[in-house]
Amino acid sequence: MKFQRIPNLASIVVGAYNASRHIEETLDSLIHQTYPFIEIVVVNDGSTDNTDLIIQQWVQKHRDHPVIRENRFVYHPLPYNIGFSGAFTTGYFLARGEFIATMAADDLSHPERIAKQVAFLQANTNFCLCGSGIACFVDGNFEQQFVTDFVKYGYENIAGIYLSGGHCVCHGALMMRGSLFDLLGGLERYPAGTETTTEDVYFITRYVLRGYSVENLPEILYYYRIYPEQRSQQGF
Repeated sequence: MKFQRIPNLASIVVGAYNASRHIEETLDSLIHQTYPFIEIVVVNDGSTDNTDLIIQQWVQKHRDHPVIRENRFVYHPLPYNIGFSGAFTTGYFLARGEFIATMAADDLSHPERIAKQVAFLQANTNFCLCGSGIACFVDGNFEQQFVTDFVKYGYENIAGIYLSGGHCVCHGALMMRGSLFDLLGGLERYPAGTETTTEDVYFITRYVLRGYSVENLPEILYYYRIYPEQRSQQGF
C-alpha cells in the first residue's frame, strides 16, 4: 500500500547528536517559519549530553504553539548512536509531509526558507529537490557572515558537478518531495570505491543519476554555523 502523504505539509527533519549547545536556537528558527503548515521531526541520535533535556524543555516552553498543540512535533530518541545517515533516514521515515526538508541541529534557517522552497517545488513540477544559497558564520558571531562559492546554480550545471564526483548542494538546506523518498529511499553509507566521501554527497548523487533535477534557490535561506566540534570537523 502506498504511503499517503499529507498535502502541502512540509516536514523538517533534524538529526541531533550531542547538540545541547545549539538545538534550542535551531528549533526556534523553525518554529518561526512564515510557512504555517510545517511538521518538525527531531531524531536524537543517542546523545550523551543533555540534548534530550533541552528538547523536552523547549517543547514545554512552546506548548501553546500550533506545531506542538496540533501534534506536528515528532521527537524520536534513539537508544544508541547510529550515525548521520541512519538518524536522518529514520527521520525521513517518520515524516508525513508532501515535502521533506532537512536541517542540521546546529544551523539556522531563514524565516522564509520553507515558504520559498515549497513555492518553488509547487511551481516547478519537473524538479524534485531544492536547496538554497547559504551563508556561513562563526559560532557566536551571527552578524559576521560570509558566503563561499560552494553552492552552484542551474540544474544542468548541478547535475554535471555531481556526475563528475563533485558536490554543490548543502544537505542541511535541502528540500525534496516526499514521494521521491518513498521511491528511492534515504541516505546510505557510500560504497567502497566511489568518488564521493560523505553520505550526503552520495545521497544527492543517487538521485541525479536517476535523472531527477535539483536546483538551488539564489536567496540566502540557510545559515551554516562554524565551530570546532561540528560534524564536518570532527565526524558524526
